[in-house]
Amino acid sequence: MLGDSAKLVIYGVSDVGQMREHNEDHIAWDKDLGLVIVADGMGGHNAGEVASEIAVNSIQEALRDVLDPDMQVSHNIDLCDAVREAIIYANDEINREARENFAYNGMGTTIVLTLFQGDRVISAHVGDSRAYRLRDDKLEQITTDHSLVQEMVDNGYLSQEEAQLSASRNLITRALGIADTVDVDVTEYNVSHNDMYLMCTDGLTDLVSDEEIMSLLRDYRSKTDGCNLEEATQALVGLANDKGGKDNISIVLVCLQQAFSDSSGLEDD
Repeated sequence: MLGDSAKLVIYGVSDVGQMREHNEDHIAWDKDLGLVIVADGMGGHNAGEVASEIAVNSIQEALRDVLDPDMQVSHNIDLCDAVREAIIYANDEINREARENFAYNGMGTTIVLTLFQGDRVISAHVGDSRAYRLRDDKLEQITTDHSLVQEMVDNGYLSQEEAQLSASRNLITRALGIADTVDVDVTEYNVSHNDMYLMCTDGLTDLVSDEEIMSLLRDYRSKTDGCNLEEATQALVGLANDKGGKDNISIVLVCLQQAFSDSSGLEDD
């Protein structure tokens, strides 16, 4: 378990938006494990919501035993490898379900997760759901979209501004469930007192700019001694809906409110 879990404040919401009939996103968090997961499903006949739910549940199942402190000590577990293997397991489970049920053929999902352990955070993702970190009033995207447009930006064919306006910005190059194997990006960072982390689907970032996200999060953080995550989350969802809400909008915010050397804890949000 996460020894400093009491220092995490977590709040999330998944909203259907203004134009979709049902919600294919799935979010979950386990404060004791320090685990946050956001998935954006895709596929016809409601299969997208099946894929995203399988992904989230499979990852939680795979990591729950691994994150037991006794298990980590006795087996010398590399948490980055464990996270990667959990996502690969989720890919296998989605493919298995699709093979067994014809109605689910072609379903898939993006995934982004953060795992807070001690004074570090592990970020992993497949697809274009994102993780951001707000530190010292600066917002940084700590994941890189697996998308056609991002590849064009990386190769110098598009600017970031042009990418945001591109009609192809939602064409992803990686997802769970679209192939037997999956390449997972996993990165580890040090965490700092008062860091805020945002995990979200493209229902937010397609409509709300990074500058708008940063301004809103900074504003809500400055209004309280800590982090009013519920108000900030609802405000982000409201802003995306005000701009058309053309997709499901899922957001989870995490705030680290104490230094990790501090032995006292905080109540759950």
